[in-house]
Amino acid sequence: MAESEPRVAANPNAAYETSDWPLRPVAWTYASGLILLAIAVGAMLWAYPHTLGDVSRKRGVEPPAPRLQIDPAEDLAAFRADKERKLNSYYWIDKKNGVVHIPIEQAMEKIVKSGIDGFPKAQP
Repeated sequence: MAESEPRVAANPNAAYETSDWPLRPVAWTYASGLILLAIAVGAMLWAYPHTLGDVSRKRGVEPPAPRLQIDPAEDLAAFRADKERKLNSYYWIDKKNGVVHIPIEQAMEKIVKSGIDGFPKAQP
């Protein structure tokens, strides 16, 4: 239920601001700032009329790597295709010492047949 008795503050000597700022000077200050901003923009456009159109949008120098991705999905697809191709193909790792990369399926079959030194063999 709503209280019908007036509430007594804990500190009856405490006060608060009873008036607000006058709105007219605040509005004039705000309007003056906007007008000053508009005048500054107009003065810059009047003083330098050709600055917006004379900018070349072509790159003069390529930025150094790494660059931002333009198409992340395409980059990921190319990365995965390259890794998949490497996993499933033969190529030299060290031709001088006779080290060759073999496809992953063939490598797993060899490991199953021969095992790994130091690991226990599978029980038949």
